[in-house]
Amino acid sequence: MGKHKIIDVQSHFLPEKWLKEISGRTQYPFLEKKNDDIWVIHGSSYDKLPYYTTKSGINIQSKLREMDDAGIETSLLTLSPAGPDNGFYTADADRLAQIANDGIAEIVACYPNRFRGIASLGYGNIEDAVAELKRCIDELDFIGLQVFPYIGGKKSVAHPTLKPIWRVLAEKDIPLIFHPGSPMNTDYGNYLIGGLMGYWFDDAIVMVKFILSGLLDEFPNLKIVCPHTWSLLPYLIDRLDYQVTRFSKHFPEMKNKKAPSEYLKNVYTDCNNFSGDDLRYAIKKMGGVNYVMYGSDSPFVPAEFIVDMVEKSGLSSADIERIFAGNAQRLFGIDL
Repeated sequence: MGKHKIIDVQSHFLPEKWLKEISGRTQYPFLEKKNDDIWVIHGSSYDKLPYYTTKSGINIQSKLREMDDAGIETSLLTLSPAGPDNGFYTADADRLAQIANDGIAEIVACYPNRFRGIASLGYGNIEDAVAELKRCIDELDFIGLQVFPYIGGKKSVAHPTLKPIWRVLAEKDIPLIFHPGSPMNTDYGNYLIGGLMGYWFDDAIVMVKFILSGLLDEFPNLKIVCPHTWSLLPYLIDRLDYQVTRFSKHFPEMKNKKAPSEYLKNVYTDCNNFSGDDLRYAIKKMGGVNYVMYGSDSPFVPAEFIVDMVEKSGLSSADIERIFAGNAQRLFGIDL
């Protein structure tokens, strides 16, 4: 381990049980084995992600080595996209979610000092999705729920049928973790536009929809993690405050009772970024360092790169320690 105690709140993985299940599918999500080294997960006709079989997205020993090299003591393990919700609102999607969650739970059980589990849901039947979320929290001891901006690549998080999910999270004090998943924009399939930049727009859009829909007024105790250093929000929050006030009377779906920036006390983030200057700016703009946690986005970004970026960001030693562990300990109730 390194000189810091680090908790990684954004670490993605494809459990063996999940890979076995989707490798036999012809409907989304499914696995295509290009060769022994490269496997591709298909979430839609324009959504596909390549993974190396020997690296930290699939190989758990590689994941542990990456953590050790970066000084990470504990990782919050999430299912890497595409998720079970790409089963498109059927009982099959709910079955896939159980398989994915069991796969994550098996890893946590094997390495209880290194990993904590984060749930995924299928949303095929909302009652079944609620039951699965409760199982993950109460039986599997998971400490968060990962949700993609467009559930099943289609449904908005503001859809009223999803309120029972948010209610469980609020009542049990379990954070909601947004992360890019299968997109709606077909352009994301070209030039790697999604992975290079498009997903960050999705992060911002899902967070703004959640606020403007009034969901944080209805569930004021719900805590949310908006990834990637609040995505684009540090650069748009002033515009949102100004323009929402001007135009909300014309859009009845805007049910927020306050300016968007006034909800930021509910919104945490990870430090996944590529510039210490941008990290410092976002912290100043969005309410302070107490809302920022370390997040590698492994296997898509090397964990050591993000550690190095934070250490060289110009933040104080005390602020760096808050980012590396203290804030995650407080939000997720993790002991090191």
